[in-house]
Amino acid sequence: MRRRAVLSTLATGTTAGCIGGILGLSSDDSRFTIENDSVPDGLPATLSATLVSGATAEHPPMLRVTFECTAESKQAIRFGYPSPFSDVVSADTDGSRLVLQYKPDSNDRRNGCWQSGHLGGRGTTERQTLEPGEKSQVEWAVLSYAKNESCFPSGRYRFEDQYSVGGETYSWGFWFRVR
Repeated sequence: MRRRAVLSTLATGTTAGCIGGILGLSSDDSRFTIENDSVPDGLPATLSATLVSGATAEHPPMLRVTFECTAESKQAIRFGYPSPFSDVVSADTDGSRLVLQYKPDSNDRRNGCWQSGHLGGRGTTERQTLEPGEKSQVEWAVLSYAKNESCFPSGRYRFEDQYSVGGETYSWGFWFRVR
C-alpha cells in the first residue's frame, strides 16, 4: 500500500512540474536569476537586487532592490520613484520585453501567463535623507510583455537606474535572466 502512495505522489509531482514548465511557471526560482552590477566607485551605498520568489499561479516572479547608505554621515539621495529603483522596462536582443510592476493583481494573469500590456516609463524623482546603515527597498513583480511571442521568453534583460548624491550622478543596475 505504501509503495502505491509513494508512486502516486511522485507521479503527481512530476506531472505538476511538467505542466508548470509548459505554462512558463516554475515552482522554484531556477528559471529566473539576477546578476548585480558592482556598486559604482564613490557611491556611499550598497545596492542589490534579489529574487524573492519565482512565478506561481498566485503571483508573478518577485524581486527586491535594496539601497543601504554606507556613508559616515546622513546623505541626501535623489532616487527615481518609487525608490530605490524605478527602471521598469527591459528588452532582450530579440525585442522581447519584461516589465516591472509595482502592484500586480489577478487581472495580470492571462492565458496562464503573468503579463502586462503597458510599458510605462520613467516617472518622477524623490529625494530621501538616509542615515548611515539605513535602507530603502522596493519590491517589483516581473511580468512578461503581452506582445512577446511567448510567456517569459528566455534571455538576458537589463534594468538600470541613476542615483544622485552630493552633486554626483551614478548608474547602477542588474541583469534579469530567464532560462
